[in-house]
Amino acid sequence: MDVLLTVLSKLLQPEGGWSVEFVVRVALSVLLLFALVIFIARFFGARTFASFTSFDFLINVTAGSLVASSIMGQNLVGGALSLLFLASLQWLISFASARYKPWHDLVDNPPTVLIEHGQYQHPAMRRTRVSMQSLEQQLRSQGVTDVGKVQFAILESGGTISVISGESAEKSFGTLPRRVG
Repeated sequence: MDVLLTVLSKLLQPEGGWSVEFVVRVALSVLLLFALVIFIARFFGARTFASFTSFDFLINVTAGSLVASSIMGQNLVGGALSLLFLASLQWLISFASARYKPWHDLVDNPPTVLIEHGQYQHPAMRRTRVSMQSLEQQLRSQGVTDVGKVQFAILESGGTISVISGESAEKSFGTLPRRVG
């Protein structure tokens, strides 16, 4: 029991112990980095911290890690510069991705058709590692009760599954992926 209390005490005490300076440093770091994140989101655009694609998700995870490390570390300027560089890199890559198809194909996953005209596309499901249970859960969450009525279920590049059912699919072929898997 003594070992447990000793470990718990060490976990709950910051390195160097509690002090007014430590609390003020953490509070100021949070405020400054929060202001920087707001500036970055406004300056670089809403997509900077959105998760449209798997690449955007990775940028968000990295940005969160940088912010946390900066708040708890001693070097706020290094973390802030890293965050600015990361946001600039994300902006540059998304800019190129929006304008050049080869670049987009390099940094983004293509949408993949998982159900076509009521038929499961098992090779595509295996390739994208989507289980039957996961796909059926997504169908249920979107109110689908009969897979036979699903014209298309598409795994989007951001990881969501879009379901087009009924007659609307016949009228909206312009929104279907060009490259089906």
